[in-house]
Amino acid sequence: MKSGWLPVLFFLWMAQAEAAELVVSAASSLTDSLNVLKGIYQSRHPSETILFNFGASGSLEKQIEESAPVDMFISASMKEMDALQRKQLILGEPHNLLSNEIVLIVPRSNQASIQEFSDLSKVHRLAIGDPGFVPAGQYAKEILKFQGLYDLLENRLVYGENVRQVLEYVARGDVDAGLVFSTDALTMKDRVRIVMSAPKGSHESIFYPAAILKFSTHPQATREFMDFISGPEGKEVFSRFGFQIVEKHRVNPTEGDHHEN
Repeated sequence: MKSGWLPVLFFLWMAQAEAAELVVSAASSLTDSLNVLKGIYQSRHPSETILFNFGASGSLEKQIEESAPVDMFISASMKEMDALQRKQLILGEPHNLLSNEIVLIVPRSNQASIQEFSDLSKVHRLAIGDPGFVPAGQYAKEILKFQGLYDLLENRLVYGENVRQVLEYVARGDVDAGLVFSTDALTMKDRVRIVMSAPKGSHESIFYPAAILKFSTHPQATREFMDFISGPEGKEVFSRFGFQIVEKHRVNPTEGDHHEN
């Protein structure tokens, strides 16, 4: 082989070595905002590829526990992140990025029959996320119990695999009402109507913690992406999609109770 090829081969080897493919498992309610941030980030880091795995936070947690090749996890509640930290699958400490709220929604065509939570006693079908896997469903169950409606409505509940599926059920008119994150409701404001937000103290505080996984193959590149989405540009994009920014990022999952009340 001619020596002139050696620099070229070395350059190609270095370029391949430096390329990073980051896998980020994230709550489905972050789909739109994270895809916008991905476009911005990859335009500045052409050697890096961000691959998203969106889904219910509980399902994503189970995938990670079963050794799914994930570099970063963003959950829609502390429960899943707590579980991963107890099993020592987190690199360092998780950071709270965002907050959100749960809202009661109805199909846009429904203009009068449901005006407040007490009106849910009249519905035939109410959609919420599966409380076993979907944080929005966990919060919804807490809200219904707080309102004294859970026992009455338990047999009328329609469970979604994630919050986006619940939103679609309501938008299509398959159910009378649903409980979703406000940020999801805003993505279909032409098809669903927000009746009201859940009362303060009716459910556990909503946070979106993010962490790098202990078995990440690109921890430094993942750290840089996390710094980007938690920085000024990330905050601007998340705010644009209706999320509330959490300024105090560091959390201690061992503290146990995350309730406001």
